[in-house]
Amino acid sequence: MLQRVHIQILDNPMEGILFDEDASEVAGTNKILTAELSKEMNYFYPSVVFVEYIDLFMDGEEEFDDIRELLRLGAVSTPVVLINGVLKIHGGIPPSVIKKEVEKLLFSGPVH
Repeated sequence: MLQRVHIQILDNPMEGILFDEDASEVAGTNKILTAELSKEMNYFYPSVVFVEYIDLFMDGEEEFDDIRELLRLGAVSTPVVLINGVLKIHGGIPPSVIKKEVEKLLFSGPVH
């Protein structure tokens, strides 16, 4: 049986905005990229992979104090990608890299 995979994209929405140099307007945000990643994961792994966008600086997100501390120290940059609670990637949302990490988990067998 395949295990479930939970991908969390931790972000500061005031950072990481992509700009279209020609139009000088916002072309997309990490929240939009997360939604696109969610659609892709749902297409390839329906009901197995769950993708969640989390604003690190909203009230009630105390569970990520360790990540906020790493950000403050400059050890990581947003967006931070956690897969099943483990920090795997920071500074971007690369779908191909995330998909490879998901495949490693799904096809490595059950976790004991």
